[in-house]
Amino acid sequence: MERLYPTGPIDNLMRQISRLQRFRVEKKDRFEELTGREVEILTLVARGLKNPAIAKKLDISRVTVQNHRARIRDKLNIQSQSDYIKYGLAYDLIQL
Repeated sequence: MERLYPTGPIDNLMRQISRLQRFRVEKKDRFEELTGREVEILTLVARGLKNPAIAKKLDISRVTVQNHRARIRDKLNIQSQSDYIKYGLAYDLIQL
């Protein structure tokens, strides 16, 4: 029987899923250091919400959101918005 191998878009998707799974395993200890509120804020940032919208949604001040984001950046070594998205995807906080 001939064995079929995925090509094109399917192959690309499979590689991306594999990278996210490796990322999840590699960053597990760091992610588990987050508090529940930090995970909540990470989720909202990964979804693209800005600080004012997060503050309003959670009924907290913008300064509190900024403080949480700073702690999240330190704990996870986040450098950019794409890092938030990567964590969001890897830990099933957001979906494409």
